[in-house]
Amino acid sequence: MHCRSTLQLAGVVTALFLHGAIVAAQAEPDPLIAITGATLWDGTGSAAQPGAVVIVRAGSIACTGTATTCPTPAGATQIDARGGFLIPGLIDTHVHLLFRVDGVTDTSIKSDLHGLLARGITAVRDMGNNPRQLLLAVAAAQPAPRVFAMQLVAGLHFFQPELEIDPNGNRRNHSPAALGMRQLGWWPLTFLPHGDPAEIVRHAQEAGAIGLKLYQDLDSAQTAALVTAAHAAGMPVWGHGWVQPASVLEQSQAGQDGVVHAAGLAGELVSREARARLRTSSSLLQVTADSATAVSARNPVVVAALDSLATHGTYLEPTLQASLLSATRATLRPRRIPSLPDRYANAASRFGMEVTRQAAARGVRLTAGTDHTAYGPEAERAQLNDELALFVDSIGLSPARALLAATRDAATAIGPVARDIGTVVAGKRADLVLLAADPMADIGNLRRVEWVMLGGIIYPSDSLRELQ
Repeated sequence: MHCRSTLQLAGVVTALFLHGAIVAAQAEPDPLIAITGATLWDGTGSAAQPGAVVIVRAGSIACTGTATTCPTPAGATQIDARGGFLIPGLIDTHVHLLFRVDGVTDTSIKSDLHGLLARGITAVRDMGNNPRQLLLAVAAAQPAPRVFAMQLVAGLHFFQPELEIDPNGNRRNHSPAALGMRQLGWWPLTFLPHGDPAEIVRHAQEAGAIGLKLYQDLDSAQTAALVTAAHAAGMPVWGHGWVQPASVLEQSQAGQDGVVHAAGLAGELVSREARARLRTSSSLLQVTADSATAVSARNPVVVAALDSLATHGTYLEPTLQASLLSATRATLRPRRIPSLPDRYANAASRFGMEVTRQAAARGVRLTAGTDHTAYGPEAERAQLNDELALFVDSIGLSPARALLAATRDAATAIGPVARDIGTVVAGKRADLVLLAADPMADIGNLRRVEWVMLGGIIYPSDSLRELQ
């Protein structure tokens, strides 16, 4: 490849990597940049264009095309990217960045954010957090992907102690599920059956959230009320695959924008009356472990839910890699009698994979979210490259179709706040990734990141990795 090292491009380098820290050299991106010679895949659904020219002005895309249609302006800094492959910045629509360590909220997420950016991920949606605390942590961790925070919402039972009675009549008391979530540093809001959904929306907006994520103990009426209020305020609403008792079918019918976790469609295998009684944290685990198989993924009730998603334009974010990692860990824990979490992990992975195949075949809109976490060994964190590889190798999507789920379609799924990212077209933010090899030939080439541009500022991948 003929692309010169970013650190050698006078006027282009707007960050200096010194002594393991990033020191801003200028507050604004280079005013005018011309990237020439790369093969451009712009994320619009069009075929890749060899020998493309992309003009970046003040951090935004000014022109894309050929040397004839996009002549290099006088005074522009030129980047020779011949031999490279230019794509939009990747978007992971499901991460968890903020956690508490030893009772204290850990805001040291710089390493993880730098690692995400080094892999070409220029935007993420955090689906479980304390929005205000998260955004403060991100602001102190620059450079970082753009972070869109969602506000968690759950019903009353999620905040109350749980009583479980097993088949043998044994009674077990558990602390409120919300307590464990708050110990992680996340802060769900409580929505009562006759509560004011506009108040939930107002609190979410004040905290800096861009939408609502419905989590547990919400029925179809509550779901519909929250969707109506959020949409009136221009905010999207997403939910767990089964928010107990509202099912995926009911969430879709309520006009919800998307659902996460393909394995959650196991809730469709349970009658509406039974779902209303299954309100403990282990209910979904038990139903999935007992009922979810590759065969039941093709059950008519599951297919009906998928058809509803397709009809209503509801997104499905399957989180396949996270399920596969959990199943792999369960397999490595040999036990004479597998635990419920291990049984759930294996069933959820098989079921979710087949559900996603069925969803793709039935025209359901997909987005690529990983359920990535910012803690633990890196090999145990779900990564977007792996998720997209599963979309291609296990689900059967083309590399181009898989990439759309992490660019154009991911931006649309996030909502109006992300309308200016996801594609390389005039007027969008200059969030770009230069790859050393063609991802259309092999989706694994997404790992071969040369540099990442975020809002017109270029960061070499290797330099970002050194900061981790």
